Amino acid sequence: MKLNLPSVSSFLCCRMVQQDVTTKNYDLKGVFQGVSSPVYPFGMEFVTFCRFAHEGIGEYQLDISLYDSKGSKLSDTSPRKVVFGEIPMNDLVTAWRVVFPAPDTYVFKIFCNNLNLVEFKLYCR
Repeated sequence: MKLNLPSVSSFLCCRMVQQDVTTKNYDLKGVFQGVSSPVYPFGMEFVTFCRFAHEGIGEYQLDISLYDSKGSKLSDTSPRKVVFGEIPMNDLVTAWRVVFPAPDTYVFKIFCNNLNLVEFKLYCR
C-alpha cells in the first residue's frame, strides 16, 4: 500500500546554509557525511538541508531526529507544519548542536505525520 505522503528528494549535512532573499536560491557550504574527532565526547554545530517533494495537495507535519546505533535519541527538531499545493516541494533547514558521545554511525530519521519516511547516516570516526 502506497501512502500519499511527501518524499525526501535530498538530505545534506553542512557547516552553513544561506538563502538569497531575492532569488530564494540556497548556498550550501561545507557539505559532509562524516566527521572525525581526536577525542570524544565531541560537540558540534551544523545545519541540515532537506527537500521534500509531493505532487498532491495537503498539509503535513515534518520533523527530524538523530539517533545513535543503539537506537537512543540524541536530538530532534520541533515539528514543522508544511503545506503542499501550488509548489510541489518544500525545504526544511535545521540548525543542530549535538554532543556525539563516541565514534559511531549515527542516523537521522525523517518523520512525516509521525511516520518514518527515510533514514540517512552520519559517520563519526
